[in-house]
Amino acid sequence: VKGSLIANGCVIGQGSVIENSVIGVRTMIGPNVTIRNSIVMGCDYYDGDAESRDVAFEIGEGSVIDGAIIDKNISMGKGVRIVNDSKRVETNLEHPVCVIRDSIPIVIKNSVLADGWDLEKEIS
Repeated sequence: VKGSLIANGCVIGQGSVIENSVIGVRTMIGPNVTIRNSIVMGCDYYDGDAESRDVAFEIGEGSVIDGAIIDKNISMGKGVRIVNDSKRVETNLEHPVCVIRDSIPIVIKNSVLADGWDLEKEIS
């Protein structure tokens, strides 16, 4: 962890790298995750606190997030990639889980991203 703020209640998996980022309350980060230059809002509650939820609120193993804003209560599978490599400035709202505004990818609150989800593949 370098140049970052980590809120209370976070769990960070072994081998993860967090640089120049803000990690919000109760964020669960799997092993070998890379988060750079990003804001992760966190979660409203821990997994065990909700009665009827099918997914775990976490950032899955091996995911990469760079220059993004991740809203609250996000479930991210393994190997998710949220990086604006194409330097796209904006996308329309046809993408229900992630939009780009002013070149910043924004994952919408309560979204679920499946294993291997890749921003570049979704917006092309």
